[in-house]
Amino acid sequence: MTHKLRYLDLFAGAGGLSEGFIRAGFCPVAHVEADKAACFTLRTRMAYHWLKDRDRTEQYNEYLCGHITRSELYDLVPDRCIKSVINAAISKESLPEIFRKTDELLNGARLDLIIGGPPCQAYSIVGRSRDKNRMKGDRRNYLYVYYAEFLKRYRPSWFVFRVIP
Repeated sequence: MTHKLRYLDLFAGAGGLSEGFIRAGFCPVAHVEADKAACFTLRTRMAYHWLKDRDRTEQYNEYLCGHITRSELYDLVPDRCIKSVINAAISKESLPEIFRKTDELLNGARLDLIIGGPPCQAYSIVGRSRDKNRMKGDRRNYLYVYYAEFLKRYRPSWFVFRVIP
């Protein structure tokens, strides 16, 4: 029996790229995202997929209709679903803790794929034109370096590095 391919989503945002991989049959191990609101969206989508895989979407619909709270929705799924969303800005200082949490979620399993891409403001014509300093000195210019750190550590068979111009 083959396993679902496991992946890590870096700079996950609200999970659009991840959603496509889930629908294609891949299994998310973790999502790493700095924005707190986006992390709530990711956790909610993880809860939805867990419930959907068990034919329990009526419980998700209860949440959508306001009959249960977000906390009550999260209580319906295993803690690992909620913990798979790591709310952290990727930096030199945060790497050890993000690696620790990812390793814990992998529980000895191999990571097959890394997806994602650093924030595009630094590479985007629109981002540069809107910034008074034209993105010079912006820390986001160098986040791609940390993507490479994940590749070195986990050595996946594949990776998708998304750049939005």
